[in-house]
Amino acid sequence: MIFFGTTFSGLEDVAAAEVSGLLGVEPERDVAKVFFKGSVKDCITLNLAGQTVNRVFLLLLRDKAESLGDVERLAGSLDYTEVIERGQSFAVRADRIGSHPFTSLDIAAAVGKAVIDSYAAASGVRLKVNLREPDVEIYCILRNEEFLVGVNTTGESLHRRWYRAGYHRAALSPTVANSMVRLSGWKRSQSLLDPFCGSGTIPLEAAIHGLCISPGLRRTLALEKLVFVEPEEVENIRETLWRRERRDEKLTIMGFDASPHAVAVAKSSLSSSGLGEAVRFAVGDVYALDRLLTSNVDRVVCNPPFGLRMRLRQPERFYVEAFKAVKNACPEASLTVLFSKQAVVLRALETAGYSVLSMRKILLGPITAYIATSV
Repeated sequence: MIFFGTTFSGLEDVAAAEVSGLLGVEPERDVAKVFFKGSVKDCITLNLAGQTVNRVFLLLLRDKAESLGDVERLAGSLDYTEVIERGQSFAVRADRIGSHPFTSLDIAAAVGKAVIDSYAAASGVRLKVNLREPDVEIYCILRNEEFLVGVNTTGESLHRRWYRAGYHRAALSPTVANSMVRLSGWKRSQSLLDPFCGSGTIPLEAAIHGLCISPGLRRTLALEKLVFVEPEEVENIRETLWRRERRDEKLTIMGFDASPHAVAVAKSSLSSSGLGEAVRFAVGDVYALDRLLTSNVDRVVCNPPFGLRMRLRQPERFYVEAFKAVKNACPEASLTVLFSKQAVVLRALETAGYSVLSMRKILLGPITAYIATSV
């Protein structure tokens, strides 16, 4: 069987490394996706334990399509009786990337018709469509001429963590935050600080990574309704992953923010997370870090305010002063930072005395951002 996990564009190598470590396979990286050969057990394990992937799909088709007719013909060539049980409902979700004389809704309609016709021809049963709460979700994407059809084994995206206790206007996707922690090189024996913690996503994801927490254990997954998945196998893997977690291990992870409201949300999320004392949150301005810290810091990982989105009138001045404050308070720590203003932030890092070791571009929906690690 072939599966693919989705991630953010620019973080494919991080997701691939996690998939390889969890499953012992060699994934193939693609745009915002990683493909891998595996078993149903591998699919269950990645859904339950994966920290950097958003969804996991069973790949049904990977081919070339130049027209809507090609889309319907290729989708109609598949045997859906192996993934949809009689009496189950289904829905089709579609994405289209590139220039085409039709829309993603046209693709979804064509594939939906193909699924119904193919299933009826194979079984004599006409499948029910349920666009709101389908038992099985068929996903297809047409990127230029590459056409993929898959089955969503996850359901709602894994980036929607169980611990989220409130909303923050600049909240970072947990799977991106987890990837940043990994890119920083942080190890559970080291200390980690986020001086712009907001609602606490980066520190909480550091704890999830350090304690080997399996996020999918705390939710219902779409695979539990799929005909090819045995409930007993899911429960066995759940038990194994529960035992693997290190919830009692001591970690040194800190998050500060100048906003009392944001810190209150972070503390509430920590309480909801069940992570105990793995993270400490407190109200504190970045310019007061040298007074707030009582021990050395090994890694600083942060998502400082993004320009106009957070009403920064002089972003370069803010970044320079903030990075100088971090450098002064944590002189031995590396700094891994997410930002959107590339030239501004790179100049600020240099002015603050940092040397950039690595940098990558990622896409956060419509926003182009960068992750840099400096010393």
